[in-house]
Amino acid sequence: MATARPALQNLASTMASGLTTDALVLGAGVSGLAAAARLAQAGCTVRVLEARDRIGGRVQTVRGNGWPVPVELGAEFVMGRIPALFSLARQTGTPLVELVGSRWLSRAGQLARSQHVLPQVDDLLARLPALAPEQDQSFEQFLATTCADDSLAEARTLARSRVESYDAAYPERASIRALLRERTAEQQIDGDRIFRMATGYDGVALALHARMSPDRGSVHLETIATEVHWTPGAVTVEARGADGAPRGPFYARYLITALPLGVLQAPPNEPGAVRFVPEIARITEALRGLEMGNVVKLVLAFQERFWERAFPDELSFLSTPDEPFQAWWTGYPVYAPVLAAWAGGPAADALAGLSRNQRVDRALESLARLMGLPRADLDRQLATWEAHDWAADPFARGAYSYVRVGGIAAQGVLASPVDNTLFFAGEATDRGGYQATVHGALFAGERAADEVLHGPRG
Repeated sequence: MATARPALQNLASTMASGLTTDALVLGAGVSGLAAAARLAQAGCTVRVLEARDRIGGRVQTVRGNGWPVPVELGAEFVMGRIPALFSLARQTGTPLVELVGSRWLSRAGQLARSQHVLPQVDDLLARLPALAPEQDQSFEQFLATTCADDSLAEARTLARSRVESYDAAYPERASIRALLRERTAEQQIDGDRIFRMATGYDGVALALHARMSPDRGSVHLETIATEVHWTPGAVTVEARGADGAPRGPFYARYLITALPLGVLQAPPNEPGAVRFVPEIARITEALRGLEMGNVVKLVLAFQERFWERAFPDELSFLSTPDEPFQAWWTGYPVYAPVLAAWAGGPAADALAGLSRNQRVDRALESLARLMGLPRADLDRQLATWEAHDWAADPFARGAYSYVRVGGIAAQGVLASPVDNTLFFAGEATDRGGYQATVHGALFAGERAADEVLHGPRG
């Protein structure tokens, strides 16, 4: 392993120069915590500034208050066999369960097992071409050209729905090169296998936080960064508390920004936005190559698992591309009367103008149709529900990112250090095909920390 930079080997010199820490990290989500933990374990002092009153970022686990099991309002699944996440789960004694129930598709009022339909989609996605950067095109262009045959009509519809829902993307904007990279990466980690952390995904954030010894690392909650003033080798972060009172300023040699893409793209005067002084023109330009996708997710608890009567075996996922919510899932093999409803991309934006209660009403109407039950039966069954509006959250401004046509190069720019002083993490900066995932956020945080310690990777 390469040795750490000399400036980071001598913490006394840091204090003597008037800087309070070696590094500052903006954001205590998985990416920011992964970066901070890696730096602290390497002997650096680090402060994490987090706008919320909790750690975890877009991982938000809810317990108690009528919930029979922990439920996730944000990230929920471990998509594939990810050794790093499995290790963090072991660290906190968090059991992982694989979702092994049956998967169904509902279209035009008809139910079919997914394994009878989805191979058509897989065959279509296998046609994704390896394009040169200057030849990149949108997924919609790919469907219209490479997959225009009438025999592929149903596969086109389902594939389009998959990109909208799974990637939270608009098919006419999503990059073919990025989607191919994502598909290749998933194949390398058994991405078709899906796991849940039975006692809560927030265990990952807690495990990362535990890797920071108190004498090396600290997290400042309800500390909302507003401005970053920087010159090579020195950073000052201005911040305020949740009550608007000034906090800091905070000083460091290096800054890792692990904020969501939507926050980085926010205009300077918007709540939660962070202003860089001086502005970094190449970063501002690179942000235009990426987009923050929206998701509407509801979690509903019922008196009993009434859906068992509609399926011949244990249900895991139900895809519903014709409905306002494009997917439902149960959490099986955990037996609990809980369903999650999911809408991504255009379907999520279509629900944006509705209140939380109106969204639940829309979901229950849809579920009643799918189950062939009177709506009144579901109303009587409903015990509690919860949701978090990530698009309206000023510290998220969306669910997760995707690459626009021609945007892979821009993503590389965003992930590159600025004058060996400013470093960028977060799932949007992962270039290995794991963008938009928790493990992508984890990898990006560790990569940024390594760049602080050893310099940019060649």
